[in-house]
Amino acid sequence: MQGVVLAGTAVTRPDSVGTLYRLEDGGSWKTVDGIPETVGVQAITPHPSKPGVVYAATRKGVFQSDDSGRSWRELGLAGEGRQFWSVAVSPHDHDVLFVGSSPVGFYRSADGGRTWRPCRCDQPERFKITFGGSRAMSIAFHPTDPRVMYAVAEINGLLVSTDSGDSWQGANTAIERLSREPALRSREVTDDDTEGMFDAHWICTSAARPDAAFYGCRMGIFATDDRGESLTSLDVDRYAPFHYTRGVRPAIDDPRTLYACFSISSRSEAGAMYRSRDVGESWERIDSQVTPKSTILGIGLHASDPRALVSVTRHGQVFYTADGARSWTETQLPANAGDCFCGAIL
Repeated sequence: MQGVVLAGTAVTRPDSVGTLYRLEDGGSWKTVDGIPETVGVQAITPHPSKPGVVYAATRKGVFQSDDSGRSWRELGLAGEGRQFWSVAVSPHDHDVLFVGSSPVGFYRSADGGRTWRPCRCDQPERFKITFGGSRAMSIAFHPTDPRVMYAVAEINGLLVSTDSGDSWQGANTAIERLSREPALRSREVTDDDTEGMFDAHWICTSAARPDAAFYGCRMGIFATDDRGESLTSLDVDRYAPFHYTRGVRPAIDDPRTLYACFSISSRSEAGAMYRSRDVGESWERIDSQVTPKSTILGIGLHASDPRALVSVTRHGQVFYTADGARSWTETQLPANAGDCFCGAIL
């Protein structure tokens, strides 16, 4: 790894900064060139095969860096009138990118972000949400079938594409059924206590279980092997004291290993990072050396070094490891930084 950590913040209080911060090994946090301090950075995605290339989804456009996050340029989507909450590179073709937006929608690029086209999306709003419309928070690809893709929306559940991302449809049969179970009812930002299961934040896949998608939401992590027709809970409560899930990612070197961050709620005073070595059957905490003081809102894995991980909390604590979680370094974003939603390590 190069020893570079990135953290994205949003303008969440008066005079706060919503931009991308960069930390070089042994240095201090600095804002980057090319991303304004009011855009709100929601996702950071290093390119899987081009060292130094990084993408950032923001509430005012999608940006690219070619120099490990020192400088950035906007990729032509700022004029679409949408916020952008996710960005993903296809594992089947590294020139193919997708970004997810609010209102819920998707854009596709086949040339590394130079040009874009909108995808068709059929996912009407299910709830009246206090913060506005739902947003496409995460995008995942089937490990072996490039036609099948998944995405999740906060607060609007699961979406599936079976035509390589050209069109997307809601796939909430099982989520709707589970949302009515008493133990899975939860209401925070709507007037409907079934919202908790639809409060989705992350989706991922693993080559160790290629037909499964792992759905991370307010109520925990669930797996579907049939594109949303059924869901099985991974029962993370057996291993962690809380289950609000903001990120789930597969390890780059072992498809049976998953990483996830759990907290109490979207605004809380605790959180922890966990690892499963058996595709979600069991979990262990891996960051007990540190004490998150607010909800962990993002985790990031290095694109080529499996030992390098990072997690970020809402109130700006950043934890990173370069030795596979045996030891962690803690650092704090500047006091004027807005809430921190995402992190990456290069």
